[in-house]
Amino acid sequence: MVHKKEQRVIFAEADSNFVDTLFSIMTLPLATIVRLLRKVPDEKLKPIGSLNNLYQSLLDLSTNCLSSEENKWLMLNPKTSSHDTCRKLKLNINDEEPTEYYICEAIDCSRRKGVRFSTCNLARCIYCGKMMNKRIKYEDTTVVDNGCSSVFASDLTSFMVTDDLRVTSNSPGSMVQLLCELGIPAVNFLDEMTFDVGLDQILNLLKGAMLFKNPLTYMVFPSSPSILDLVKPGKEILLKHLTAETSKSLTLTVTAQKSSSKCLFADANSDFVEFLFGFLEIPLGYMIGELMNGSSSFESLNNLYSSISSMATGEYIKSFDLKNMLLHPELMHTKLSEKQIFPLSVFRDSNYNYCHTYLECGIFSAYMTHSSRLKGHEKEMLCSCYLKDSRVDGRYLKESAKFMVTDDLVITPLSLLSSITMLRFGNLGCFVEVFLNFYRFHSEENYCN
Repeated sequence: MVHKKEQRVIFAEADSNFVDTLFSIMTLPLATIVRLLRKVPDEKLKPIGSLNNLYQSLLDLSTNCLSSEENKWLMLNPKTSSHDTCRKLKLNINDEEPTEYYICEAIDCSRRKGVRFSTCNLARCIYCGKMMNKRIKYEDTTVVDNGCSSVFASDLTSFMVTDDLRVTSNSPGSMVQLLCELGIPAVNFLDEMTFDVGLDQILNLLKGAMLFKNPLTYMVFPSSPSILDLVKPGKEILLKHLTAETSKSLTLTVTAQKSSSKCLFADANSDFVEFLFGFLEIPLGYMIGELMNGSSSFESLNNLYSSISSMATGEYIKSFDLKNMLLHPELMHTKLSEKQIFPLSVFRDSNYNYCHTYLECGIFSAYMTHSSRLKGHEKEMLCSCYLKDSRVDGRYLKESAKFMVTDDLVITPLSLLSSITMLRFGNLGCFVEVFLNFYRFHSEENYCN
């Protein structure tokens, strides 16, 4: 329903498939959101500007700075436990491929007790050092069904979605209440409009949620004069104290301009940079609900999270487990860095499985499952199978690596030439305008595996 004169969406009557897609946004790690929004670039996307720089810095990072070859791919592609579930959505905003699993190509290594698997084919076997590039199937994965059945929201209910992404059950009472809140005196000011939604429209909706308080209007009327309320990224938010009691210090050497106290760049060790890269793996739902207590700068996304939280299971959301998957998304197939200060949750079952190896026409074959039941293949052997830990001493980056970090989180390996370049960009008349300061701040250390 739209106000055509003002080119403004009042609300949308949506089926469970559209609501599913909206809800699934909460499961996306920040790295995935940045990658998706890079497909619809916009200079106004200041709220994620630093995250985009962080993502690009990791993308450009030399493998010489990594403790293992596969670590860049793993940090750029974090997954939550809902990844394969969301592939059943009729419209899935996350265009990543299904999770793939790899073991060592050597049959002797793959038949050892405690064989390792990885979700990246750049990993190396811990036993022989060869590439783990033998792709195997995970037999327990649910078959993807892109039919009409919804995934999260109840099939038996239609929903009302407001311009600021509040989602409620579709009822005349809810509609009347909304019209009163918006000061619309009569329905003759409104017109019905049918709007087809595809992946491009959902990406624009996500972009609108990062920019405006009325993302539905932005999706339907991208040039509407009603789109005025920019999200204010400078809003101060008190993070909930969710970290462990033990504290760790991170040290920075900051180069700043004396006259303005403007930070030019900082010299940082790998501890601080790995801490920064850790923001990319935080799921959106965890950030809004757990870290910011539902009060992030993105008001429409706060509304979406709150709508999920207030919906009854069984009646509007199919099950408690699915609701929990949206509100408290867990990471999957990962080992948290020791520098990750937030107590992110990892779906533990995803790091332990069984590897079944067998011969098929004399050729080595294998599959992975969460069950120890054998299928009766020729010379089939069962071994416990664990996620390969790509960290070295709990780190994704080499301990000896040094970096330069700019004020907007552009990260490059530390060098004299890059420092001179930054001083030149600072438009400094002379070096006496520069001063050094040593900053030490405390971060809380979380428990990790």
